[in-house]
This record gives sequence, structure tokens and C-alpha cells, in this order.
Amino acid sequence: MKTIIPFSLALLLSYNTFSQETIRIPDIGLEECLVDLKIDSNGLNGSITISDAEYVTNLNIDNPVTNKDLPNVYSKIKNLTGLESFPNLKRLDCYDNEITKIDLSQSSSISFLNCTQNKIERLDVSNNPNLTYISCDSNNMNSLILGKNSNLESLYASFNKLTTLDVSNCPNLINMDVTGNKIKTIVVSEEQLANIPQGWYKDEKTKYATSNGVVADNKVTEEIVEEVVVEEAEKKTVKTTESKPEEVKKPIQKYAESFKKLVISEYEKSVLNEKYLKQIREDLMHKYDIKDEEITKWIEQYSKLHKTE
Repeated sequence: MKTIIPFSLALLLSYNTFSQETIRIPDIGLEECLVDLKIDSNGLNGSITISDAEYVTNLNIDNPVTNKDLPNVYSKIKNLTGLESFPNLKRLDCYDNEITKIDLSQSSSISFLNCTQNKIERLDVSNNPNLTYISCDSNNMNSLILGKNSNLESLYASFNKLTTLDVSNCPNLINMDVTGNKIKTIVVSEEQLANIPQGWYKDEKTKYATSNGVVADNKVTEEIVEEVVVEEAEKKTVKTTESKPEEVKKPIQKYAESFKKLVISEYEKSVLNEKYLKQIREDLMHKYDIKDEEITKWIEQYSKLHKTE
């Protein structure tokens, strides 16, 4: 009896110690990704050790079905529970999954978030002071809480269900696209109202106003993107059955130079690691409907990085 009791206590203590040193990962698709990326060393058991999680700074789990880095994952991710306990996570790419919610309340280190094309209804980043980039386009989002985020430079939240947005405590926000929502008023600071950045895009009926009700003149900025009048005119005059090769191949200049520079500026600021260059290019091409040869030419012409892969 004297030997059984200490042995039982040892087993109990061992179990408690193990449970304290792991993070629960309930979504099997997410854990399969972590195993494929050689992050989760204890296999598919519904958890990851804290020591494994501590080493993760950049995590790319974009659509596992098409992601070449995830050859053994065959379903999209629905639940990110567990990632909030990764203490050093700085960049999270989870584009094109079936995620319904993201809890970043404990992820104080995160600086880059791309959760575009999911099913997220609410995103609260008010406890993430290091965020510089957020892309959450094409979700089901009806609530986006930014809070006091002085480092945020880029916000892309187009094609959601937002009805309100407050960016007044984001003084360094220079790039923003919230088109395709139902926002009547974007709350801004007095400084922002006096000098609306050229890189901000909204729906025509959306207005800028301060919290005390001062409303900006709702003029449409025409300095960034040129209208595609030339393109439409050429389509009408060129017949597909009788067009000459020279006419078909004639390039159409539909992007203004200032817009090109804006896109490349976003490209450069988003690069945290060389392995993400390709993903950033693809995100920008998708976001702005830009062809590969076009963005390659722009990078060569305007980018200080001089890397076109």
C-alpha cells in the first residue's frame, strides 16, 4: 500500500504537468497544418506543447486544399482556437478558409493579419497594439473594433456587412479600403478629417465625421485611379472577328501612376520575410485585379526592394 499511493500521486502529478504544458487545438484541420509545417512535434492528439508554440512567429495556413506547404491537409480550417496562446506570433495568414471567429485578445505580439475570405462575423483587435496590417475582406463581418491602434497603417475590410467603423484612434492609417459595406459614417479624428489620406477608399454614400458630429465634404477623390473610359471605347470599336493583331495587342493604360506607386508601397511595407513575397504579390493582384506582368513591371519601376522573383 505504501508503494501504490506514491505511484498514483506521481501519475496524477505527471498528468497535471503535461496538461499545463500543452495548448488545446480542437480543429483537426488546424492541427494537421501544424504537423505538416513541423511545428507540432507531439502528433495529432488535439494539442500542441507550449514549447513548440513559443517558436512560432510566422504562420501561413492559407487554404490548405491548395497550399503547397500543406500536402497532407485536405480540408479547410473552421476554428483557430489555440493560436491565441502562441506567445510570439507576429504574422498570421489564414486566407480562404471557413473560419467563423478569431480571438486575438491575448496575441499582443501580432503585427500582420490576413484573414480575407472566411466567415468571420466579428473582429476585435483593440488589444493588439503592434498591428500594422489587417486584411479581412470578403467575410460576414458586422463588427470591426480597432480601438487605440497607433501602429496600424493598412486596413482592408471591403465586402463585409459593416454598418459602423471608427478609425479615429488610428493616427498612422494611410491605406484603407472599406468599399462594399453598408457604412453611413466613418468616425475619424479632427486631424484625419482635415487631411483625408489619398489611400482611403469607401463607398460614395459613406461620409467621414468626427465623434462630435463634424462632417467632411463628401467629394470623391479622383487623383488615384483613372476612369476606364478608353478601355470601354476601344471595346466598342474593335470587332472580335475583324480586328487586326496590332489592335488586339495594344496595351490599355487604365491605372494612374500614383495608384501604381501606392500598390508598390503597400507591397514593400507588407514584406516581413522573403518567403512571403509571392503571397503578397498574389494578394495584391487579387485585391486590385492586376495582371502578373503589370505588377512585375511596377515592382521593377518603383520598388526599392528590386525583387521580382
